Amino acid sequence: MDNPIIAISMGDPAGIGPEVTAKTLLGTTAYGYCRPFVVGDPEAMDAAGQMLRSGLEFRPIRDVAEARFSPPVVDVLCPPGLDLGNVRWGVLDPAMGHAAALCLRTAFELAMDGRVQGIVSAPLNKEAFHRAGYAHRDELSYAAELTHSSETCIMGVMRSTWTVAVTEHIPFREILNGITKDRVLWHIQKMNEVLLRAGTPRPRIAVAALNVHGGEGGLFGREEIDEIGPAIQAARERGIEVQGPVPADAVFVRALAGLSDGVVCMYHDQANIARKLQPKSESATIFIGLPVPCGTTAHGTAFDIAGQGIADPGSLQAALRYTARLAGAHS
Repeated sequence: MDNPIIAISMGDPAGIGPEVTAKTLLGTTAYGYCRPFVVGDPEAMDAAGQMLRSGLEFRPIRDVAEARFSPPVVDVLCPPGLDLGNVRWGVLDPAMGHAAALCLRTAFELAMDGRVQGIVSAPLNKEAFHRAGYAHRDELSYAAELTHSSETCIMGVMRSTWTVAVTEHIPFREILNGITKDRVLWHIQKMNEVLLRAGTPRPRIAVAALNVHGGEGGLFGREEIDEIGPAIQAARERGIEVQGPVPADAVFVRALAGLSDGVVCMYHDQANIARKLQPKSESATIFIGLPVPCGTTAHGTAFDIAGQGIADPGSLQAALRYTARLAGAHS
């Protein structure tokens, strides 16, 4: 019973969230390293289970204390006020965006109360979320507001390599303003901290350059000289094993060959193009800096295949494994 309690938010019920959640909780594998339960609508989860002919039984609970964590029975906590009405698989619906947000809110309220040690979210559709009236740019900014968290970041995992971007969901022209020595150093330190928590005894971190060919000594830009290089030197002075600036077209070639455990990138696509070239079943997204670790998939709601029973649960399974690992270290 020492395994961490993990709340799995069902995501947008019109997408593949309930399906991949059900597939993730089939059998006993997940229960071997955590105590999972679902925050969502029992009927939506049951519909997914029936569609899959999974044999799972979805048991409504009103409180985490009622959870039994005993497969093939899956505990489902329904947030107060959640009313899905008619769920149409594959259809973008603001009501489903609101439902996904409400499930996440409930999960983080439980985290704030110390009732769960980690959260995993099935995919939320950002357009449905925004149409439901939420102005947040993504799930992390929503969670940060809910939990009053000021220093957060998004980390990706692909196979054994972790990634983080110094700038995330901002217009491309604003990236330069975000590349400062302090921000680069903060992300190096955070990467080192997370790798240690995830079980890497001596993390090796590579820092990507911003400019083509690493700036060529200032010929193509000075960010490597004025901001990124000094951040790397400051990290080394703190005892962190860090390389760079490494040209962006080489940094992942080296990382995936096993020469580094984590890559600090300068912007969103620099990290995510590399991630999305890897098998989705081996990739996950982790939100860092919240009261508890929070994982989600490296893909979206996949409305085009929702309700067909063919969605790959691998990314959600990976998110659950990594979140449980970090939650165990966190506790």
